[in-house]
Amino acid sequence: MEPVRSRGFTLVELLVVISIIALLVGILLPAISRARDNAQIGQSKSNIRNVHTAHNMYSNDNNNDLWTGTPSNLASGPDGSWSGNTVGNAINLWRQRYWGGDSGGAWTVLPGVLACETGTGGHWFAFDFPCHIVPYCFPQGLTTSLWDFPRVGTFRFTNTRQIAEYMEDKCYHKAFWAPKDRVITRELAQCWDEDGTMCETTAVVGNAPLDIPFLLQPSSYALSPPNMVNCHVYQIPPDGENPQDYFTDPMSIPAGFIPPAQGSSKYSSQKTFLMEIHWLQNLTTGECGANWGDSSAAYHVAAGDGNDTTWSYDGCYPHYFNASWRSSPVASMCDGSVTQVSAETAEKHDYVVAGQRGNTSDTSQYNGLWHRGVPGDNENGFFIECRSDWAQWSGHTHTAGGYCEGRDLLAEN
Repeated sequence: MEPVRSRGFTLVELLVVISIIALLVGILLPAISRARDNAQIGQSKSNIRNVHTAHNMYSNDNNNDLWTGTPSNLASGPDGSWSGNTVGNAINLWRQRYWGGDSGGAWTVLPGVLACETGTGGHWFAFDFPCHIVPYCFPQGLTTSLWDFPRVGTFRFTNTRQIAEYMEDKCYHKAFWAPKDRVITRELAQCWDEDGTMCETTAVVGNAPLDIPFLLQPSSYALSPPNMVNCHVYQIPPDGENPQDYFTDPMSIPAGFIPPAQGSSKYSSQKTFLMEIHWLQNLTTGECGANWGDSSAAYHVAAGDGNDTTWSYDGCYPHYFNASWRSSPVASMCDGSVTQVSAETAEKHDYVVAGQRGNTSDTSQYNGLWHRGVPGDNENGFFIECRSDWAQWSGHTHTAGGYCEGRDLLAEN
C-alpha cells in the first residue's frame, strides 16, 4: 500500500482564505472602533456626572451657592461704593480690605481658583488677575482680563481646590478630563504619574511641566458662565430690541456676581450646567484647531514650548465645542441629567426662537437662545470666528436669560 501524501493549499485556496479574513477584519474593525468610542463617551458621561455631584456637594455645604470663585460683594464693596469700578480695581480694593496683615498676613477668605496643595503644604494663588477670580472675562467693559485673555475665567476651572476637596482632594483627578480630550490628557500624563494633587505650570515657575499661563490646567468640563452671575446680566431682549441694550456688565451693578440659588432654573432640563469644552465627538479634522491664527486671541496661537504667553500644548490647541455642526459635546443639565448636545440641533433651536421673534435677517439684532449682546463677542460669541465650518452657536457660554430663564435647547415634543 502506498503512503497517503498530504496535499498543500493551492494558491487560489490561499487567496480565498486571505480574502475572507480581510473581509472579516473589515467588518469587525468599525464595530470595534464604535464600541471603543461609545465606551469613551460613556466614561465622559460618568466623569461629568461625578464633577456635577461635587459641585452640588459644595453648594449644599455653602448655603446653596454655586461655586464661582468670585467674592459676592466684589462689584459692590462693603458699602456699595465699588460699583462701576473695573474688576482689576475692585480686586485691589477687596485685597486691601480683607488682607489679614503685612507680607506675612493671610486672606480672611481666599477667592478665585486655587490649586491643590503640594506635598509641602504650599499652594499658589494669583490674587491680582481676574482670569482666576471672575466667571468670564469679556473682551470689553469693566470685567476684562488684565492679561488680555478675553473669554477665559473661573468657568473653565471646575477642578479648583474648592471642588477637588470632594474629588479625593485631587485637582488633577482623572474624572476632571474626558478620555477623548487627548491633546490635554497626553500633557497631563506626567501629573497623573505623581499623586494627582498639583502640577506646576508656567504661572508658577518659568520652566514648568505644563506650559500654560495659568496656575492650574483647566478641566475638560466647563461651567456655564451665565449660571455664575446675576440673572440681570444676560437679560433676554424683548422682540425687536437690540441685544446689546440688554446685557449688563456684572461690575456695573452691586449684585452682579451674586448667582441665583441652585434649583431656581425655569428650564432646568434644557439649560446646560457643565459641558465638554472641546470638540471631541465626530471630529473630522486634526486634533489641533487650524483657525486659531485668525482669532484675536493670540494666546491660543501655537508658539512652542517654554512660552508663558501662549496657551497651547506642544504647539497645539484643540477646537472648541462649537467649532462644527458635527460637534456633540457631553453635557450635564441643571436638573442633573446627562446627555449629548448636538451643536446642529442647538443651532436649529436657536433659529426657531429667533424666527418666532421675527428677527433672523439682521445678525446684530438676532434674538435667539444665545445672547448676541455680550460686549466684544456679539455675533462671534465664544470663538465662533475660529470654527471649522459654518456653525453659528454659542449656547452654554452665552445663554440669554442665564440660569433663571435661559435654555440652550427647546423641549422635545
